[in-house]
Amino acid sequence: MAYAILFIFAVTALLSILEQYMGKTKWIPYILIGITLILLAGLREVGIDPDSENYAGSYRNYMFADDSVTGGVEYSFTLLAAFFNFFTDDVHAIFLFYAFWGLSLKFFAITRYTKEDVFLSVMLYLAFYYELHEVTQIRTGILSGCYLLALLEIGDGRRWRALLYLAIGCIFHVSGIILLPLVFLSNKIASMKSRIFWASLIPFGYLLYFAGMGILMSMESSIPYIGDKLELYQKGAEVIAAQVNVNVFSPLQLFTIALYIYLFIFYDTIAEQNKYFPVLMKAFSIGIFCLPTFAALPTLAERLNNLFNIVTIILYANIYYTIKPSFYGKVLVFAIGIILLNYGLPYIDEFTFLWKSST
Repeated sequence: MAYAILFIFAVTALLSILEQYMGKTKWIPYILIGITLILLAGLREVGIDPDSENYAGSYRNYMFADDSVTGGVEYSFTLLAAFFNFFTDDVHAIFLFYAFWGLSLKFFAITRYTKEDVFLSVMLYLAFYYELHEVTQIRTGILSGCYLLALLEIGDGRRWRALLYLAIGCIFHVSGIILLPLVFLSNKIASMKSRIFWASLIPFGYLLYFAGMGILMSMESSIPYIGDKLELYQKGAEVIAAQVNVNVFSPLQLFTIALYIYLFIFYDTIAEQNKYFPVLMKAFSIGIFCLPTFAALPTLAERLNNLFNIVTIILYANIYYTIKPSFYGKVLVFAIGIILLNYGLPYIDEFTFLWKSST
């Protein structure tokens, strides 16, 4: 599977160079790539990623309410499993469902953010988030697609539509609840004072980290359903504490912050080309903030960080606007994609994991 992703990544990079000469015919390979990726994720071998065996167990034992069997999945997964089990006990049925909607929502969102240079965003998506959300965290895959569409509606001032998208996303993964306050964000070009405020979330998150403040540790476990999920995350943190922890100074985190600073510096240049840039940058700020802030619960910290930061498939593609001629800008984006591949591909190699997530 890794070789297939590498091949499609290379094809997508080539198409991004040729896109300006392709006209409307570019939508043919765009759709074909989408279909190929759906089938690749939906028909993958069980066990090739760290979560598929858990999902297979949950799918075949959907009638049990015990979290030790279902892994604490949302009721939507249980209902879908019950439906598909009428036809087959092959877990690939539900894999295809999640792959189809998770990828389709993202591919549609990409075309809404830009009619040009769509392949740059697809390439960046392939580098990291395809492996993470469509192959591994399949429930989050649909949520992240709804999240991207919600930010579009927020940018266009249609907050009720944004709320609807986020509500749909919450049906597939309860962590979407944390996204609901985003409907109050503004997409206006931010003043320098406002930009600094949002950027200051990053050092503030690190201050909380160094202060040893595990914010979620003080939440009541009696909160219906949410408390149960938090308890699962806490148990997971305790189990893996000796093996895995959040590295808030990891090369990937530092690389992400460096790119954030670059985007911050060229805020006005990019905002002229991408009307949704202001709201995307705010979401990006929150994403980076989440990792150190919630580091006491490693699984939750990484999940929230990755969820908010899916906006980078759009933002990093916008970097090419800052360099002339544009060809060299695209080469820089290619380089970013190749670096991200080093972190995305291990998600589909089960031997690289010290532990398996149960959520």
